[in-house]
Amino acid sequence: MPKLTILPAGNSAEVPAGELLLAAGEKAGIDMEAGCFNCSCGTCVIEVVEGMENLEAPSPEELDVLDQWNKDSDKFRLTCCVHIKNGDVVLRQSH
Repeated sequence: MPKLTILPAGNSAEVPAGELLLAAGEKAGIDMEAGCFNCSCGTCVIEVVEGMENLEAPSPEELDVLDQWNKDSDKFRLTCCVHIKNGDVVLRQSH
């Protein structure tokens, strides 16, 4: 099972492949901020420190929101619309 770790707290949890990042963070015991829950507001933006290759590719909608927030899609993702494919992922909350 993939392992999700969230910095700076260092909380981690094993989650099933296909788990939404938002739900995986909650399983790791972290209160994940989110607003719209449909990939349109950007409230849930988070930095991917390691394991970007273990996340599904961004949708055009996610890319548009990240662009609006001036966030590089090679380093940031939206937790409300991204699923873990396989392998470990390390995220960093900034708020």
